[in-house]
Amino acid sequence: MNLNDYLFYIMYALIYLSMGVIMKVLLDFRVLNLYDAKEQITNNNLAVGVRRGGVQLGLAIAMIGVLSGGTSLDLQQEITQTVGYGLLSVVFMLFSLLVTDKLVLPGIGNNEELKKGNLAVGVVEFGALIMTGIVAYASIAGEDGGLLSSVSYFFAGQVALVVLVMLYEYIFSRHQVVARVKAGNVSAGIYLASKLIAYGLILQSAILGSVTGSIEQAVYSFLAVAIGGMVILYIFELLIDWVIVTASKVSDILERDEQAAAIQLALAKIGMAAILGMAIL
Repeated sequence: MNLNDYLFYIMYALIYLSMGVIMKVLLDFRVLNLYDAKEQITNNNLAVGVRRGGVQLGLAIAMIGVLSGGTSLDLQQEITQTVGYGLLSVVFMLFSLLVTDKLVLPGIGNNEELKKGNLAVGVVEFGALIMTGIVAYASIAGEDGGLLSSVSYFFAGQVALVVLVMLYEYIFSRHQVVARVKAGNVSAGIYLASKLIAYGLILQSAILGSVTGSIEQAVYSFLAVAIGGMVILYIFELLIDWVIVTASKVSDILERDEQAAAIQLALAKIGMAAILGMAIL
């Protein structure tokens, strides 16, 4: 890596810092009528802190997609492109919060719950934001990426996210995950958040594997992996439950709010999704 490369990456870091400040200001304005975010974090409201951390980390993951495309050695072009995709990533993060509030956790009122310190809601939002960052990264990365591609795959990912949660709630209604999240069950929040992140890793592979070729081929490839990913994740979740998280079943973890077991299950699931994603690529 030469001096020019170092200068480019320092520039990327400064632009990310600027986007982070913009993101913070917009989030402060978004909840201004309910609470002062700085005051909530100072008072150790972990739910608000987890959401804010998810936004910043998701934003960073999304912007890594710009770095993945390499540099053109034209400083002005690089700055313009990076700022443009950075602002687009900010919009993605804000829209993801809206989708999570209205469709992933319907009827809850996420901002109000965060003000109350509902950590379960904060954890789910963290998972949705990381998932959004992963999908945005995949859609932006590579020379074949572009504005239209990024926006299209972002919306496709958000739709897939909502469908995943709705199907899970319908098929496995006995778990009542969303209702448990509303009640402040942190294990339910961890469980749902990990499912979102794991699914995001699968979608990442679907996007990176379909950025070339015709539109029809790209759509077919994305749908095949998106649908198949739901099934595969569930199968491997059962296997993880049987051979790794042996102390409790999923139903017990959710019912008893066993957070230690929930974390173990969540991280094992995310790790499995990362490996499956590489297999898809």
